[in-house]
Amino acid sequence: MTEASEPQPDEVASEPTESQPGEAAADPTESQPSELEVHASRVAGALRSLIPDVVAEPQRQYVRVVVPVEALEAAARTLRDNLGYALLSMVTAVDYPDRIEVIYLAFALEHSHGVEIRAVLPREDLPDCPSLTSVWPGAEFQEREVYDLMGINFVGHPDLRRILTEDDFPGHPLRKDFSIDPDYVLMRHLRYGVEGQLRPEIGRGSGASDGNGGVPPGGPRT
Repeated sequence: MTEASEPQPDEVASEPTESQPGEAAADPTESQPSELEVHASRVAGALRSLIPDVVAEPQRQYVRVVVPVEALEAAARTLRDNLGYALLSMVTAVDYPDRIEVIYLAFALEHSHGVEIRAVLPREDLPDCPSLTSVWPGAEFQEREVYDLMGINFVGHPDLRRILTEDDFPGHPLRKDFSIDPDYVLMRHLRYGVEGQLRPEIGRGSGASDGNGGVPPGGPRT
């Protein structure tokens, strides 16, 4: 019986070369920025001439950038004209204990990553903020909603009126310190009767409540 010969040195499988001390193994994906990080870099680059210390940060699927309120309109116009952020998706605001932040979220049609532009306002009654209706006309109704519910005065807005509450509504109901006099609610409720605040134009002709919450027998009229 013939014994198997031992492998010669040149037949031994080569083992991976160990990295030298202090030398990290190269990761081909480590140096590649994500698509969102690329967009954040572009946003920062586009705004740097307006705001030298601007910081654009990836946040979920958005690029978040905080700009001084006096540069808000110019920053929004730059992002629209230079980077294609032409679709305004949202206008909102956040009430913090020491400030109010107004937020615009806009998208470009070429990719799915939006840009979230924030400006910090003082926490006071009706702080001023430039309207962005000249940049995104679709901001008109949304700024009216933020004015109504959060109490922000959008300077330059073409028709800044309340949109969800009545013109004489006392205060702005999404402020964290909002409170309302119960007498105001009571008087509004009793204006057209105790059984449902039935308005004359939707009653049965007389304006008096029919005892059914203003709904005629058989269901509402069409």
